[in-house]
Amino acid sequence: MFNRLLLIFLLISIPTLLFGQITITSPVLRQVFQRNLKNEAIVTVAGTYSQPIDTIQIRMVPVKSGQGIAIDWTLLKANPLGGLFKGSITVKGGWYSLEVRGLLRGKVVGTVSKIEKVGVGEVFVIAGQSNAGGSGLRSANETPASDDRVNCADFLKDFDDNIYKTAFDPQNTSYITYTTSNFSIIQFSQLSKKVTIGPLGLGPYYWGKVGDALASKLNVPIMFFNTGWGGASVRAWRESAENPNMAVLNDFQDIDVPTRYLPVGFPYENLNAVLRYYGINLGVRAVLWIEGETQNLLNLEAIAQGRPAPVTIENYLDNLQRLIKKSRQDLGTNKLAWVVARTSYSSQRGCDSIISPPKPSPIIVNAQNQAITTESLRPIFPGPFTDNIQVDFIGERDRCVHFLGKGLDDVADAWIKTLTVDNKDFFETVEPISADTIPSITLECLSADLVRLSLPIGYQQYQWINEENYKQYTSRTVDVPAGNYIAKVTRANGNIIQIPSFTVKANTPPKAPVIKAIDDVNFCIGTSVSIQSTTEAESPIYQWVGANPNITPTNTITVNTEGSYKLRVVDKNACQSPVSNEIKLTIKSRPVAPTISFNSSTEFCDEQSVTLVSSNEGASDYLWNTGETSQSIVVKKAGTFFVQTRGANNCLSPISKDNITTFVNPLPKPPTINALSDVVFCDGASVNLNLTAPDNKKYTFTWERNNVLTNNNPFLIKVTGTELVRGFVRDDKGCLSKSSNVIQTTKKDNPTPVSIVQKGTYTLGVRTSILPTEFIWKYEGKVLATSPKDTVIRAIEAGNYTVQARNLYQIQGSVNPLTCISEVTNYDLKAYNDKGLSVYPNPSNGKFTLESRYELENTIITIYSIDGKQLLQTKIDVLNSQKLLDLSTLPEGSYILRATNSNFKISKMIQISR
Repeated sequence: MFNRLLLIFLLISIPTLLFGQITITSPVLRQVFQRNLKNEAIVTVAGTYSQPIDTIQIRMVPVKSGQGIAIDWTLLKANPLGGLFKGSITVKGGWYSLEVRGLLRGKVVGTVSKIEKVGVGEVFVIAGQSNAGGSGLRSANETPASDDRVNCADFLKDFDDNIYKTAFDPQNTSYITYTTSNFSIIQFSQLSKKVTIGPLGLGPYYWGKVGDALASKLNVPIMFFNTGWGGASVRAWRESAENPNMAVLNDFQDIDVPTRYLPVGFPYENLNAVLRYYGINLGVRAVLWIEGETQNLLNLEAIAQGRPAPVTIENYLDNLQRLIKKSRQDLGTNKLAWVVARTSYSSQRGCDSIISPPKPSPIIVNAQNQAITTESLRPIFPGPFTDNIQVDFIGERDRCVHFLGKGLDDVADAWIKTLTVDNKDFFETVEPISADTIPSITLECLSADLVRLSLPIGYQQYQWINEENYKQYTSRTVDVPAGNYIAKVTRANGNIIQIPSFTVKANTPPKAPVIKAIDDVNFCIGTSVSIQSTTEAESPIYQWVGANPNITPTNTITVNTEGSYKLRVVDKNACQSPVSNEIKLTIKSRPVAPTISFNSSTEFCDEQSVTLVSSNEGASDYLWNTGETSQSIVVKKAGTFFVQTRGANNCLSPISKDNITTFVNPLPKPPTINALSDVVFCDGASVNLNLTAPDNKKYTFTWERNNVLTNNNPFLIKVTGTELVRGFVRDDKGCLSKSSNVIQTTKKDNPTPVSIVQKGTYTLGVRTSILPTEFIWKYEGKVLATSPKDTVIRAIEAGNYTVQARNLYQIQGSVNPLTCISEVTNYDLKAYNDKGLSVYPNPSNGKFTLESRYELENTIITIYSIDGKQLLQTKIDVLNSQKLLDLSTLPEGSYILRATNSNFKISKMIQISR
């Protein structure tokens, strides 16, 4: 029966929400996933696509503001294959619109697919008897939910002639049959007045109001399943659980009719099926149990007939304990929580108030309370106490059992109080059962007729169902034709996980692509290799497999990781090709990153430089970012510099560890030199030079004099010699400007020292090592009228004579020459009484000098012997300077010299001595 129920659900739960190229097959509309203690659930989303895509994204949008935490577009599945996709996303508690879209190379393909309402909230399974499942008075008794977030599995049934037929509202098209054998349609619906709470609930009953209160208080959607079975005792539940292949006795037997049995496996089969299917695929918070009226009825009837009461505290407690444990055993977890209502109010069949009025049973309630406090049954919690609801007068309840009108509100309030007040930490501390993960299906294109489908290993049973011909397959991997399929897997404990309906097409897969390396497959660390592919596939999606997990899915890739690389392509039909040929890449080592040293500061002035030197560990060559290949480079500009070394295997090292950044400070503008006087001057004189800075910044002054720099000088210097002078300024960065204008100073020589010598009686001359340009003679301070070039003068008067030498220099651009003078030399000439004529030396070797203090014209010089004999006579035209008289022809001896002219006569004794 469980398999039939599951199969029917799988067949009809195919979503009809197809938008563009994406079909969402799971979850379905109004599906609610059980949240965990962190108020979140892992939602598995599966579906199909019909156009090439390489990425599937999802987003969650709250249906209304405040009804959840939005999630913007995020990755659901990368590189889907075969037209199928599955992915998971963690979602906070709330009520959402789930949207999915496909992308190819970053661009959206087609339109967005959407499931308008999907929730993360609370899932409950109701169990027990008619006050759990609902009475037959549907129209009068229903309390639908007003909150859109309250949902149920709505099992719509075809009309079937059974014992409930006459109790149904003829206007309602949804009917509940006595068994589950006629289930035909299952869907999730809002818990409105016209729905049923499947698989066996007779209507909303009071659960709509319970759902409204929980949705409002918890602010999450609610999902109900109802497995309540009218009149079924805890004994029938326990026996059908422990004997699933047997029909258990109906609690209601009559002497005049054959023995009645419940359908095989029921009532437990419904609870087992819902827990093991819905509990696994949606998750579940707890089983809500309300049962006890039938046991009270059985006791009342037995007592009325004089028989012992068949139901005791012990056997009720035993049945309930074993039922709870069996449900957990079948589900494969002891975490399944039970909330047990304390209920027993009933009467005998027929509700005969005279013979046996309705009343509660302390025996049953006591057993229920003992179960709730049994340590081994935890997690178990007290449900509402209902024996005080709608019991004021006989007949207030339908058939003395079922709640009516206000009683429905009262029992709903009791359930709400139990779940949110009495057990105030129930939703914060009771660990729920989370939905299991839907396994992934692998699709492999085989041919135009067949496709291969595979499920993961590790499950006990596998089932594939073709929705068109209902053909079934039971192996993990199947080769099937195109069509619509559903699948399920069964765990070892019997729990079944549904794989939602999906559509597959049969297509011939593309041929294996061919790949080749464009670069050397033996490459250096730090470099890469490009691998190029060719394929016959139309509109291919590239799926590279290799050592680098983050390969860009293009036809040509560039990789830098050693290892093997292969390629598959996915064609426009989502078929994957066989793997390509393999390319193996081998990486070569490289030298360690070098270090850079430098010989001076990396901050320097323009026109200066720094030398950078690379370390040489493992290096056979060098490569600077300047393009230079020497170990050291001279850097004259600002910038960042790094180096790599090249090893013997031709591999470059990483870039040097510490890149060197240089800073070049500009030079100050050149200063200006001004001369404060003539730059050509005589020895002993000087010129002051002034250096003017180019601006108002702070500088130190530097002079270059005859190519020698002197630092930290004042801006004004005194130059006393011949020098080539330049000026510079140095700024606070230590940068020296370019040269100022150049000034050439020239020191001119003064005449060499002169002295006055008396060269004759009336002749003065100068003695000097170098002749000056001219002489200035003075007598008693008055300039004598001599020629500037005269080195000898006549001095006929006694007194003070001076001479000063002068050098005259013609200066370019100047009219007047520069005059450099010697010191003044004095000579005092004494008076000499030689009666106007001086003859010397006397005696001499025969050569005599004649001088006269007068300017004698036409003077006759006559030489006589001592005896008065005239020996020689000569004429001197003008005797105004020294005149040589050569008497070398005369022998030694004394002679008389006589000088005469018209105004002058004098005789002198001369002596020739050899």
